[in-house]
Amino acid sequence: MRAVRDDIRQIADLALAHSTIRDRFTGTAHLTTTAARDLGCLGYIARASGLPTDARTAHPFHTDNQPPTVPVHTRGDVLARFLVRAEEIDASTALINHLADSLHPGATTTWPPLPDPEAPGSGVGIVEGWRGTITTRVETNPDHTLARVKPVDPSFFNWPALPLALNDTIVPDFPLTNKSFNLSYAGNDL
Repeated sequence: MRAVRDDIRQIADLALAHSTIRDRFTGTAHLTTTAARDLGCLGYIARASGLPTDARTAHPFHTDNQPPTVPVHTRGDVLARFLVRAEEIDASTALINHLADSLHPGATTTWPPLPDPEAPGSGVGIVEGWRGTITTRVETNPDHTLARVKPVDPSFFNWPALPLALNDTIVPDFPLTNKSFNLSYAGNDL
C-alpha cells in the first residue's frame, strides 16, 4: 500500500510541477462552498469546496472510533478537486492498513441480528466510494430473494453543480472541468 501511495504522490507532484498545468487548474471552474452545500454535493466535489462530507466519518463502519482524516480544500476549482483526489490516497491507504492490521481469523457476528427468516426485510447501506457517498436500499421477499435494489451514485447529487462551476468558464475549459468532476453518465456505474 505504501508503494501505491508513493507512486500516486509522485505522479501528482510531477503534474503540479509543470507551471502550465498548475496555471490551467488554478481558478478554473470554481464551485463555491455555499453552492456545494445547497446542492447537496458529495465526495471530492464537496470536499474540494470546503465541505468535509464523507461517509467514512459520518457513518463509520469500524468500532475503534478512529475515522480517517479526509482531505478538504476550500478553493472549489479544478486544482482543489485534483488535490483532494491526489491526497485521498493517504486517507485510503491509512484506513486499509489500519483495518488490515486488525484482521484475524475467528467467529463472525452479525449486527443487528438477522430478522425472522419468514418475513420480508429491508435495509440501507452507506459507503464512501471514489466519487463520494453511495447509498443503496435493498428490500427482500419472504424467501430472501431480492424484491428491490436501488443504488444511488453520488453523481446524482453532483451533476447540478457542473453547470454552476462552468458559469464563468471559457468553452475550451469544458473538457478539463468535466473531467475534474468525472461524473457518471449512467448514474450507477460504481
